[in-house]
Amino acid sequence: MLPDDIRKTWSAFKFYSLLILILAIASYSAFKYGNQHYAKQQNEIEMLQHTMSNLDAENQRLTQRLNVLGVELEVQRLAALNLQNSISEGLQRETQLQQEISFYQRVMAPELKQEGFVIEAFDIAPSVSERGFRYELVLMQQDKIKNVVKGTIEVTLIGSEQGKPKRYALPSLVEAESDPLTFSFKYFQVINGEFILPEGFAPEKIQVKAEVFQFRRKRGDLERTFDWQIEQIPIIE
Repeated sequence: MLPDDIRKTWSAFKFYSLLILILAIASYSAFKYGNQHYAKQQNEIEMLQHTMSNLDAENQRLTQRLNVLGVELEVQRLAALNLQNSISEGLQRETQLQQEISFYQRVMAPELKQEGFVIEAFDIAPSVSERGFRYELVLMQQDKIKNVVKGTIEVTLIGSEQGKPKRYALPSLVEAESDPLTFSFKYFQVINGEFILPEGFAPEKIQVKAEVFQFRRKRGDLERTFDWQIEQIPIIE
């Protein structure tokens, strides 16, 4: 073999050896870089998973807190509503007591009020019948020296029907035939009953007239008109 051939052959060997070495180094570097990149990605994934786990736990905590606050708010709302109802009932009861005190004061201590026969009240409340109502008429006398008074009562409902003024005497609105309204008392008397409103009739006022007798002599006539107002609580006999 000639020297030139040996040199050429040796140069080719070194070239390929160098090429193989470069490829080996490149492969190793790529493998190492890939492992490092994979490890970095794994760390990032673990961090993200940890963050997601923390966020999920925080979300559950906030959801539970929100539920607790919702329950507390509902409890406070119900408590406030109960308190409001209690206050309203207390005010209604106080008003009722004041009315009762005033009523008995006028009966038992008339010197504090005006003397004479009084048409005290005419209360109305719905009954179980359709367009049916119950009424309660309260009469009293406020004389210092009380004697039995007697007489008759006329009650008239005043309103409109089909756009025109209309009046109905109370006995005409009672289903069963009834006797005229009468009274006889020394201190006070409550007269009650039921009636049915005619269909299409819109009541506005109630007119009450009383013819009063004492010691078999006519003491006088008295008239009072009440606005039509429906009580929220049915009248209890």
